[in-house]
Amino acid sequence: MLHDVAADPADGIPRAIDLGLHTGFGDDMLSLGAMKLWTDGGMIARTAAMSEPYTGTGNSGQLAESEEFMRAAIIDGHRAGWQLAIHAIGDRAIDFTLDAVAEAQKQLPREDARHRIEHCGLVRPDQLERIAALRLIPVVQPTFLWAYGDDYSVIMGENRAPWMYRGRSFLDHGITVAGSSDRPVADGSPLRAIEFMVRRRSSGGRAVGPDEAITVEEAIRAYTLGSAYACRKEHVLGSLTPGKLADLVVLGDDPRTSDAIADIPVLATMVGGNLMPQRSA
Repeated sequence: MLHDVAADPADGIPRAIDLGLHTGFGDDMLSLGAMKLWTDGGMIARTAAMSEPYTGTGNSGQLAESEEFMRAAIIDGHRAGWQLAIHAIGDRAIDFTLDAVAEAQKQLPREDARHRIEHCGLVRPDQLERIAALRLIPVVQPTFLWAYGDDYSVIMGENRAPWMYRGRSFLDHGITVAGSSDRPVADGSPLRAIEFMVRRRSSGGRAVGPDEAITVEEAIRAYTLGSAYACRKEHVLGSLTPGKLADLVVLGDDPRTSDAIADIPVLATMVGGNLMPQRSA
């Protein structure tokens, strides 16, 4: 039953047979993960969809598409068996995401869907319980606030700035947090992101949501077991445990006691138990 497919012409595959692919297809080295969906823009461009305007402007950002179009994509993806990775930065976009995922789960309950909110940038206090109840996973990029925290704090204003890229509030609500980089939009170093999660200070030295600080162990967990869980790979990744893949790094200092976590050198990298070539540092 060959039929037309939407492949890149350069692939030379004008027709194919559907395989019913969805999240989980593949093996430990290469597999299909989540389906990425967008609901709004970003804070840098002032297009993240907010319930209130950016400070000093009449601009509240914008949704990426019509609500009808995006809701249908979320529900259809959920029903087809995909784990969803839904880009939502502004609190208005997060409201929409929560409503759409709730509707998808109502139509077809999936106990372990592990749908994700990519970025989950500005979360109001009243949204925390809904994120927890829907068992959504915030995939956060703390390095955004290290790089752009001064600017973001100004455009969010005094009341909203503490709600950005939360840490402590998520954990206190029993929400699994996954650490991410969004490279190349921001620095890809997980150690720099871990340091920000602990210190909550921007590159300019500004405190950004200091009440959202977490411990070094909690931050490391977000970038190991938290990320493995978000990728449905905690059975093989995320901890140094017998039976799991030996994917690890050797650090030049202990981040639990270091005063400069971001500057700790990586001395060696191992993938599947094999030492990999190191770039000179």
